[in-house]
Amino acid sequence: MKRRTLLAATGAAGLATVALGGPAVARPAGRGPSVALVPLDDRPVNTYCAEMTAASAGAEVLLPPRDLLGRFFTPGDGAGIARWLDGTDGVDGYVISVSMLAYGGLIASRTAAPALADALRNLEAIRRLRTRGSDTVIEVHDTIQRLAITSTGTDLDNYRDLLVQWAKLYDQVVNLGQEALRAQLDAVRARIPDAVVEDYLAARARNHQVNRLMVEWVADGTISHLVLSEDDTAPVGLARAERVELEALVARLGVGDRVEIFPGADEVNALLVARVVAAGAAPTYRVEYAGVSGEGWTAALEGIPFAENIRRHVTSVGGRVVTGDADIVLAVNTPSATTGQRGADLDAFVGRIGELLAAGTPVVVVDPLIVNKGDHDLVSRMETRLDLPALLSYSGWNTGGNALGLALAHGTARWAYLRSSGSGFGVPELRGPARAHAEYLLYRFVKDDPWKNVVQADAYAHARAQGWDPLALTAEQKRYFDGWVRDRLVPLTERYFADHFAGHELVLGRRGRRTFTATLDRVTAVRVELPWDRLFEVTLEPSLRLR
Repeated sequence: MKRRTLLAATGAAGLATVALGGPAVARPAGRGPSVALVPLDDRPVNTYCAEMTAASAGAEVLLPPRDLLGRFFTPGDGAGIARWLDGTDGVDGYVISVSMLAYGGLIASRTAAPALADALRNLEAIRRLRTRGSDTVIEVHDTIQRLAITSTGTDLDNYRDLLVQWAKLYDQVVNLGQEALRAQLDAVRARIPDAVVEDYLAARARNHQVNRLMVEWVADGTISHLVLSEDDTAPVGLARAERVELEALVARLGVGDRVEIFPGADEVNALLVARVVAAGAAPTYRVEYAGVSGEGWTAALEGIPFAENIRRHVTSVGGRVVTGDADIVLAVNTPSATTGQRGADLDAFVGRIGELLAAGTPVVVVDPLIVNKGDHDLVSRMETRLDLPALLSYSGWNTGGNALGLALAHGTARWAYLRSSGSGFGVPELRGPARAHAEYLLYRFVKDDPWKNVVQADAYAHARAQGWDPLALTAEQKRYFDGWVRDRLVPLTERYFADHFAGHELVLGRRGRRTFTATLDRVTAVRVELPWDRLFEVTLEPSLRLR
């Protein structure tokens, strides 16, 4: 498990990438549950992550045709997706993003362009699903709009930070009565054109109306379970005020057992897919922290203590947090009480994970400390001291809620599969789900640490040195960086596998008293490209062979 220098080679990729298209997911033919998914948008975090979460549990995700999902600033076809939902049948559950079905995706939901009437017409597809089956599992998620608008590479970006300041100050002055801040509120507002504020508020008002409608649909039985995720929020701001109103509505309608509201967004597709896949398993989770308790720490871009966010995410996946013996341990990377204590805290934290793994305890590692990337100081210790493939899951991607939900979804789905693999009749197909699990675990480590901490940072610098905007590439620039990133990330992924996965034993499943295992052999292909015309995220799909 010795850590090597990952980025020395920057030449051509050692393996050819697979053809563009769907991920090379190993799926069991004719076995396991299936979930029809309307994703938040077409990015890998909302499609590939959900697919791999399911595949690691022997389940299948069905997605609408690719051309209906839109791409970046091109909205998806909500009406077309509604028709696709009308044609689905024989699945074990539905996971539906309101942002995609109503507006055409997350970015489209942040502008006032989509009409409310069109949104409501598209959402009637959920009603029709309920009419077709009273016991149909319909999992729905909607977002409480974030404070910031999307970066567009246009003059609108000049008002992005000002709008966030104004939204926070407005809440503090108008809703919370902090009149001492009114002069500051007025000064910020004077710097933003009326048209920009009007579009911003119109989008918020429309989205809030739909948020409320979804809660009402839970109350009348249309929706089985609802998650309202706060997209990049803060302790104060218009999103906070909207959340408070929604919490009051949930309480008034008595649906608190079927509605969760928490900071996050991109993780919810995978989280609810795991809820469907692991239905009935009802796992328990004990939380152990690297540093301070999550009861007293709030992650960046969030508005509640992280321990509370954990409880809400765990409830959403169908489990509960306990303080004693548990099915799964959530090992959560929180900050240390003092800077000087950090090294010792991380050493003890990784040592504790090692003890748990040695004792056969399932462990999910959640790395929410740093926004948009894994904590390299933690990951490097894990690489040298732990058997990484023995973990149920890991994530350090983006916000705290994102990291939490992605790790929790993968870990829960895989745990439920391993738990059930020894029951029933016949011989289950164990190798495909195990291979998918290892592929997804490799993806998470490579993407959240070396990609985010090194390769992406180099790509941003390289783009800016040429006068290019890393978040708004032209088509020609995107083609250039597809190759640039591929030439670095494919060999990096191969080396990471060789250093930390190759030769390790992987548990396939259990039948009776027998545990079936396989050895992680080699990487057979790696698909790499930029999904959107920016350097913020990457498509990375490794394919592995077991022996």
